[in-house]
Amino acid sequence: MKPYRRKFALIAERPDVTLRVVTPERWYESFQDIVFEPEPDTPCEEFPCPIRFSGYGSRFYYRSGVKPHFRDFQPDIIHLEEEAWSLNALQTVHLKRKYCPDSRFIFRTSLSIPTKQRFGALPVWIERSVFRETDRAFPLSENAGKILTERGYTGNQTPFPNGVDTRHFYKMDVSELRDSLGLNACFVVGYVGRLLQMKGIDTLLEAIAYLAIHDTSRPYKLLIVGQGEDKQDFQKSAETLGISEHIVWIDAVPPEAVAAYINCMDTLVLPSRTTTGWVEFFGRVLIEGMACEVPVIGSDSGEIPHVINDAGLVFPEADSDALAGRIYQITHDAGLRQDLVARGLDRIKNFTWETIAARTYQVYEELLAEDL
Repeated sequence: MKPYRRKFALIAERPDVTLRVVTPERWYESFQDIVFEPEPDTPCEEFPCPIRFSGYGSRFYYRSGVKPHFRDFQPDIIHLEEEAWSLNALQTVHLKRKYCPDSRFIFRTSLSIPTKQRFGALPVWIERSVFRETDRAFPLSENAGKILTERGYTGNQTPFPNGVDTRHFYKMDVSELRDSLGLNACFVVGYVGRLLQMKGIDTLLEAIAYLAIHDTSRPYKLLIVGQGEDKQDFQKSAETLGISEHIVWIDAVPPEAVAAYINCMDTLVLPSRTTTGWVEFFGRVLIEGMACEVPVIGSDSGEIPHVINDAGLVFPEADSDALAGRIYQITHDAGLRQDLVARGLDRIKNFTWETIAARTYQVYEELLAEDL
């Protein structure tokens, strides 16, 4: 996806770097078939290749086209943005061993909770093989790093969060879009993401239902952007709660259009709820909201409180009354809104692709220095 390639483009701008990005030529995610589009004037050498099992992060692998990037290019560093137990990781390690055994190797992980692999012994074997080849791991967070250690990884690791592209996510005039959606003269609470039970949409619906009854000083509207298998259930819940007319449903939009919809919001909410097999491992939409100067609210699921820090409000997951209270605060306290916007702009300095690219390059230098 384009947002993630930004990091490598910035690294490739350095005069001492030649960088190739090998990526799926198409990928299915969030009910969208995403086709690779080259970035004009990018300093990266980009190579889209065909894959099997599009949309399955742990199972996909490249059908063809990747061998020359190991055999002929002979990279000093191989940086894999996939989980250590994935088939793509196995494929990468195999090609490394065969064609460029002296290359330094990095993999990235988004582990969020300790969990056993669903596919038996094979992923465990792959993971251990990858661990043996790894020179540095890039966990998404410190908690992900702890889980990685519990899984048996004993090598060096450097936490790297997801990033935000401030060229696309910033405060912009969306008065026409807001008008077309019928969002004028009301306070807009927003959600962007998959429409699944674990995302806590029901908690958000209940909070809006409470506010619609108990705070009539200003009409509330809920802007929901996304798709998911539980959408119809949420729509039925909205009908039961009597708030259907308060909700604008927008199907998943292209990544480049997300910022405009976030700018239509007066506050953005990520109400995720932890389940037995899942917890919110980051919440990228929170930093996108901060970059758009929209105050953010998140549950205390997983990494959300750590991402928000002091730049937003946090509520106990599944507590709709508490969420309603946080929304009410932002609605009626202009000073709080301004303070959260300022804190958010300061907070995202840690998450810009420029910052993350600079830190990644620093790790590259450290790895290569070890060979001297």
